[in-house]
Parts: sequence; C-alpha cells; structure tokens
Amino acid sequence: MNRELLSELLIGTNDADMNSEILSTEEVKSMMYHQWKNPQEVHIDKKPDLARLFEKIKSRIHPESASKSLNTQFLISEITDLKSRYHLLQRRFVISMATAASVALLITLASIFIIDQNQVFRKTYTENIAPKGEKSQVILPDGTKVYLNSGSAIQYDNHFGRKYRELQLSGEAYFEVTGNKKLPFIINTTDIKIEVFGTTFNVMAYPEDEIVEAIVTEGTVTVTEVYNQSSLLLGANQKATFHKNTQILLLNDVNPGPYVSWKDNLLTFDNENFADVIKKLERWYDVSIQVEGTDSIMDRFTLTIKSESLREVLELISLTTNIEYTIQANQVKIIYN
Repeated sequence: MNRELLSELLIGTNDADMNSEILSTEEVKSMMYHQWKNPQEVHIDKKPDLARLFEKIKSRIHPESASKSLNTQFLISEITDLKSRYHLLQRRFVISMATAASVALLITLASIFIIDQNQVFRKTYTENIAPKGEKSQVILPDGTKVYLNSGSAIQYDNHFGRKYRELQLSGEAYFEVTGNKKLPFIINTTDIKIEVFGTTFNVMAYPEDEIVEAIVTEGTVTVTEVYNQSSLLLGANQKATFHKNTQILLLNDVNPGPYVSWKDNLLTFDNENFADVIKKLERWYDVSIQVEGTDSIMDRFTLTIKSESLREVLELISLTTNIEYTIQANQVKIIYN
C-alpha cells in the first residue's frame, strides 16, 4: 500500500474494501499519522465522498437493521457534522488545511467503525424492573443497594461506576448509596434530579402521579427540579415535594418511616386521602380499581398493610367508610355511597 492508495481509501474514492485487517496494520497506522502531519501531500483535487464512505461503514454495522441502530444514527450525526465542518473549513482556510482536516475526521470515523466491528467500548444499557404487584432488590456495580417498589424501573449504562454514577428512575426506589466523593451518585427522573455522594433515601417518581417526592433517612441529598433549576439541600428526616402542576419544589420535616416501610413489605397510609390509597393499592396488588361515586374530602386513612389480602383491606376500609366493592380477577369496582 502506498500513500496514494491510502489517500483514496480515506476519502472514499477507492473501491478497496475498508476493513479492520487493512486499517489495523502498523504500516497503515504510520501512513495515517504521516498523512496528517504532512497535509500538503494529500491530493487537493479530490473531495471526500462522504455518502460512499458511510455506506461502507453502515454495511458493516447491523446491515439488517441499520436504520434502527443507535450506532448508525450516531454515524449519521457524525457525518452531517463532518460535512458542515468541511465546508466551513473550506471557506475559512486554505484548501490544503481543509482537506487535511477532512481526512483527519474521516480517520476518526474509520476508528469508530473499527471499535464497532470489534464490539469494544460499545455502550449498552441495563434495566431492572419490578412489575406491579412485586418488589425487587438490585446491587449496582458500585455496590449501591437499590430497592424497587412495584411498577418501577431503573436504567444505567455499562460505564456506571467507572466514569460516573448516573441512572434513570421511573417509579419508586429506596437507595443505600455506597460512598464515593470522587463520583457523585445522580438519579434522573422526568421532573427532578437527585445528587448525593453516599447516603440513604427514597424517591417516588411515578410518571402518572401529580407529585414527585424525595425523603432522606441518612446523610444529605441535593434535589434540583429540571424546569427552573431551583434546588434544595435535604438532611435526615426531610422531604422534598415537587408539584408538577405548579412546578413548585417544597421542603418539609417528616417521619420517614411511613414513606419507606414498603421496602420491608409494609404498605403504610398516614392520613392519606382515598384517591392516593386507591393508587397505592393498584400497584401493590397489581389490580385495576374503578371507583364510582365521590369520596369525601374529610375521609383520611391511616393504616398499615402487612400480609392482608386486597379483600381484607377493602373490608377493613368499609368498616369506617360507606363503600361497597366487587372483585373479579384483577378488576375491582368500588362504589362510594
């Protein structure tokens, strides 16, 4: 291989098949480096055939589902950016520098191709789910223990615990975070972001709920709402509540016990209204509850469910509240008299 062939290979005008065997040889690596250090040797009458180069790369990466591949989408973005940079450099600098910069960027794309070909450093995601009616425990790569309440999920990538500690939460989870002052532990939800270095706390962030809550049992936690970027610093026995409708973030002192008892298989209601009780019962027992009639604003419920069945719970509620109910499989109807 000579520099003429290498130049044509990099700018996409040569029919030679670009593959890892060619590009990984020491000779080619040396030529690439020399070509970059000596841009005047690049043939300035040739322009990069970006579309052709991309087709070569794409044929090697998920050829059957290229349009759906995250890697392919990334390369499309890279090539679009490369085109704009190429034209910008061509306008601002001499043609030799523009061509050299384009060759350098194409070498970068070739490197991306090789990385994907060998499946090295590919970003993958892990998702842990607790279906409705169930709970689960997860040990993250950094040793952090996570309890997932029913209908909840966390997602993180394969760099978690090495380059950063960041995950996405939907639902409710209790965290016992392993201390690490160099890598903060970050939880992202749709409405708030929680950042800690090592502590224990609970986050409730169900997408369908009108509020999002973070309750600290030990240590300190920073809660930031994503809309206006306002933040609160929470200590032990404090709760941050974000109201989605008003986009207001509030701080209160609380007894965290009732909020975190679910991880010990105890469902606790502490002076809660009927609508909130229904939502929690649906998740806890994996049922759909239809309510007919209107509950009283004065009706508040304080009780703890251990191993009772749904029928036993509804029977208990009916002793103090004028309701009737029917249960058919996972469909429940409550008539509020």
